[in-house]
Amino acid sequence: MSAGLLVAVLLASALLEGSGWAGGVGDGNLRLSVTVNGRADSDVRPPEVRVGAWVVKRYRLLNVSEADLHRVRVLDPGAPAGSVRCPAVLPAAEEAECTARFRAVAGRHVHPVRAEGDVPSLRTRLTATARAGYAGVAGALGLTEEVVVATPGTGGGGASATVTYTVTNRGNLPLYTVRVEDPGLALAPGAPDCGGQGGTVAVLAPDTSAFCRTTVRLRPGTYRSAGRASGSDRATTLGTGGERVTAPLLTAGASAVFVVREAPVAPVPRTPAPGAPAAGAPAAGSSAGAAGASAGAGAVPAPGAPGALARTDTNAGTGTGTDAAGRPAAPAAPGAGAAPGAVPPSSVSPGAVPPAPPPGLRRAAGVDDEGFLGRVRRRGREAAEFGVATTLLLLLIPAAVAAALLGSRRK
Repeated sequence: MSAGLLVAVLLASALLEGSGWAGGVGDGNLRLSVTVNGRADSDVRPPEVRVGAWVVKRYRLLNVSEADLHRVRVLDPGAPAGSVRCPAVLPAAEEAECTARFRAVAGRHVHPVRAEGDVPSLRTRLTATARAGYAGVAGALGLTEEVVVATPGTGGGGASATVTYTVTNRGNLPLYTVRVEDPGLALAPGAPDCGGQGGTVAVLAPDTSAFCRTTVRLRPGTYRSAGRASGSDRATTLGTGGERVTAPLLTAGASAVFVVREAPVAPVPRTPAPGAPAAGAPAAGSSAGAAGASAGAGAVPAPGAPGALARTDTNAGTGTGTDAAGRPAAPAAPGAGAAPGAVPPSSVSPGAVPPAPPPGLRRAAGVDDEGFLGRVRRRGREAAEFGVATTLLLLLIPAAVAAALLGSRRK
């Protein structure tokens, strides 16, 4: 064997030992088929899966080449990222399965799926494609409510409350026989008016709403409305293994707290007694009585008459009068309107003669009422009287002493 041939054989052996045999590799050597919830023709008839239920996709890969595939992977835009699991290596002339499991979302999701595997010795990549997907379906029932309480009327008895229930189909399938009730208000069956259907909406199309109303009479207090809605989309879907799943009963709820106020009590009109004056009018004789009382208050009994009192000036300190000579009298000091020693009228019973005040009291009252000039004159008179008395005492005392001495000598 020549040296050149030997080198070629050794080189071929090294290549075969390092990377494995890579014969029979080309387009079409990798095949792909997909089943979705047990259905193989999901590209033509995507299975209906209820929104929120599980979707299981199975990707069957068949390697008909004569080389092992490395870094096997499936790219599916209809599956959440990272949800597909595949084996790392797919041996030659064998098959493997990749799987994905996730929750269904509303809408039709049919997309091309691509499977790939690498042949490192040939620096090539085998691929395969298929179409697969599912349809997420469901009627989604929603409910809201609003309460309007009427203003209470007079006379008591509470007030009326109007409750409006709004049912909405947020799904992509029609809803049938949607019933509305309110156990919180203990409504009778069929009490809410849903357009003349007796508490029931016959068909509610996707993305539409219907209104039901009821009016109840309630006593004052706090109440909680608890609306309930139920219906069905009547859709049969497929489970993860291809089994048929019947449509469930769809429900929704809402609540509202409201207060019914106490109604104001109507005022009762008062009927005046026969002969009684109307409201706000003075009673008969009241003006005359007031005038008589005013005149009586200012009248001065005649001197010596029974029950005669000193006149009390209710405007003392502001009024003026005249003295005996007809000259204007000085204004009286505050609180000096009553005569000295006078007894207040409130302390004397009608017809009784008030007792005469003691002399000392009369003098003290006179002193309090004499004014500043009167006090000066009185003090002058008292000083003069005091001087005369002192002179007499100075004269009488020596005379008495002299008489006493003369008498003692005669003895």
